[in-house]
Amino acid sequence: MSTQPLVWFKDFLGVGYRYHDVYMNVFPLFPDKMAAFKLWNKTIDWWPDDKIKLRFVEDGDHYWFILYGGGDYKKDNTCFVKKVPISENYQRFKAGYEKKAMLRFGIYKENTDPKKKDKDGNMKKFELEVLKKAKSVYDISFVQMPDIARDSVEWQCIQQNQ
Repeated sequence: MSTQPLVWFKDFLGVGYRYHDVYMNVFPLFPDKMAAFKLWNKTIDWWPDDKIKLRFVEDGDHYWFILYGGGDYKKDNTCFVKKVPISENYQRFKAGYEKKAMLRFGIYKENTDPKKKDKDGNMKKFELEVLKKAKSVYDISFVQMPDIARDSVEWQCIQQNQ
């Protein structure tokens, strides 16, 4: 990882999961497509797949989503963190991710087009778009808060972002 200090980006809406691909997808959710695209290009696009670390630190009925990685030649060292409630989707991902997941970004925004309707004919209130760019993540861990080492990146991240 770079010698630059870690910068924790937490200004995203939450975390989404998709199960219908060969490998499950996990994606931080953003309200703005262009901002998400620029952030991907500035950070994750440069990360080698085998250096990406995805951590889920469970803390009661919530978990910390912690994503970091990096390349040696990039000066940016942005990482991602968000405390989110444990959900059925999270539990399903945890049970079935098969030691690999696809990392993508998702756009979750309010629908303003009255023509877009759900299967029952009701206007959709929100819509989700998953961006095409993806990275493979192999280093995925699920841990309980009391079990993380006090000198770990995850512990430091949680302490800085409580």
